[in-house]
Amino acid sequence: MIFVLAVRERNTKSVMENSIIKEFEKVRDIPYRIALSPSETSNDCLGKANLLFKIFEKYGYKVRYRICKIKWINLNLPNEITKIPHDDNCSHAYLEVEIDEDWKIIDPTWDKGLKNIFLINEWDGKSNTKLAIPSIETLTPEESLKHLKYITTLEGIESDLKENGEFYKAFNDWLEMLRQKL
Repeated sequence: MIFVLAVRERNTKSVMENSIIKEFEKVRDIPYRIALSPSETSNDCLGKANLLFKIFEKYGYKVRYRICKIKWINLNLPNEITKIPHDDNCSHAYLEVEIDEDWKIIDPTWDKGLKNIFLINEWDGKSNTKLAIPSIETLTPEESLKHLKYITTLEGIESDLKENGEFYKAFNDWLEMLRQKL
């Protein structure tokens, strides 16, 4: 009887892992796009992290947001985009999920349509993924939440769009052009 219960538990865990992997892939493969107004749906790193956060919670996982500091220049973007005035210092959102009593990095940022340009994460349901963007500093979980509280306010969004909106639009357009070439 104990053997049968152990097999059932292992099979249930395997089914759950397969389901959460498929959910990760669905979110990852939403075309990455930075919202250009506060009313627009955001499918950038934070928008995708928000979607995946809810899914992990639904499946009973402990999950938390993480933020790292990045520089746009480290993405090797075309000159016509980088010459558009913008703040090169930016933040990148991803998740950490507790699996087997250890926090794992889960980053669904880039969609498969960008496979010729960026790292497209695969996930096995157990291990870390890589960060989608090279990090120059990682904030603690507490600092990450504090940072998120500001950047998700209307004031934070409008300030960011005022400074970086034209750059984001050019970046979005470039990504769309890359997807169409595939």
